[in-house]
Order: sequence, then structure tokens, then C-alpha cells
Amino acid sequence: MKVLIPVIASLFLFIGCSQKIVPGKVAKNKNTISAKEFEQKEILPKKEEVLPPVTKEQVVEEKIIPEEEIVEENKITQPVAISSKPYKITLKTKKFAFSDTGFFNRYEKSIELQVFTMGKLALDLKISLDEDDICVDQLCNTKHGFNQTFLTGEYPDKLVENVLQSKPIFGGKHLRKTTNGFMQKIITNSYAIKYKVWPGNVYFKDSVNHIMIKLKKLPK
Repeated sequence: MKVLIPVIASLFLFIGCSQKIVPGKVAKNKNTISAKEFEQKEILPKKEEVLPPVTKEQVVEEKIIPEEEIVEENKITQPVAISSKPYKITLKTKKFAFSDTGFFNRYEKSIELQVFTMGKLALDLKISLDEDDICVDQLCNTKHGFNQTFLTGEYPDKLVENVLQSKPIFGGKHLRKTTNGFMQKIITNSYAIKYKVWPGNVYFKDSVNHIMIKLKKLPK
């Protein structure tokens, strides 16, 4: 009997200190809320970041270029020849010698002499009429520099362009008119020139410097 009394007392204390559990109810934690309270609770919208206004200076408008304009910019325009005439061309200088067919092309601000050998372009000589440029196969020089390299520096700068255009040289020095053209003979210690022009033909020869330019027009 003495043994049972302490056991009963212990059970009594355990039952009295334990939480009373009621069926159908869930024990609440002080930090939890009910579903109804959750629905009634005001949900604040997330604060959006406000960016500073964009100024006109910061706005870059993208310019859309029409395709036609792009094609036009990339298009390389070539000058149109005012006239193009076929010739039998003979050229003899210190650097090259040709005797074949070709074309003499006249443009608004330049002239061009093209010599073809076996159907291929062998020489392309372009001379500017309003500038001091003369080009041989796209390698350009001054007119005086061209004379020094290919002819002689004793010639006037515009000698070649005047010969190709059938004009007098050396300012018309010793010019003598013929029945259907003109001729010039100019002889010094530096050159001995015989120059003749008649319809469809040009003949220039310097026997001292061994220079020759001959043009004979061909039927088209």
C-alpha cells in the first residue's frame, strides 16, 4: 500500500500538468493566424522603382535609310565619254613602245588613250584638262613629272595632251598651215621635233630623244 501511494501521486501530477486536448480543435500558436484573418489582412502592393524622366538629349532616334539610298551611295559612278573614236596607235617612249589598235576617249574634263594588244588593255593613259594630273595605268604624276619619266623634261607640260587633241605645241612656234592641216618643225640641242596634223591623222617624232606618237583614225 505504501508503494502505490507515490505512484498514484505521480500520475495525478502528470495528468494535471498536461495540456487538455479537445477533439476537433487544433492548438494555436501565438504567432499563427487563421485563414480568415489572413484573408482580411491588407496586402500592400510591392513598391515599384521610379526611374527619372528621360530628357530629349538622351533620346536617340534611329534613322531608317531606304534601301534605294543605300544602293545609290554604294554605286560608283563613272564619267560618260563625250566621244570615243578608234585609232591605229603607235607610241614609243623611254619606258614603253606600242603599235596596235585602241581608242581615244574625250570626257568633259579629261581625255583618255587606250591601247589594246591581242584584245587586252595594254596601256591606259588619262590626262586631266583642268588639273595637273596625268595617269598611266592608274599610276598618276604631274604632267612635268610624266615628261621627265617617259619623254624629256625639256618639253612643255601640256605637250602630250595637245598632240592627242591635234592642237599646236610650244605655243604655235614655227607653225605652218598646210592644205588640210598644219605642221611644225622645232629643232634645238635638246630635241628635233617634226609634228604634222591632217584629218584623221597625227604624227609626232623627236629624232633626238627617240620619241614617236602616231594616231590614224580607223573606220567604226
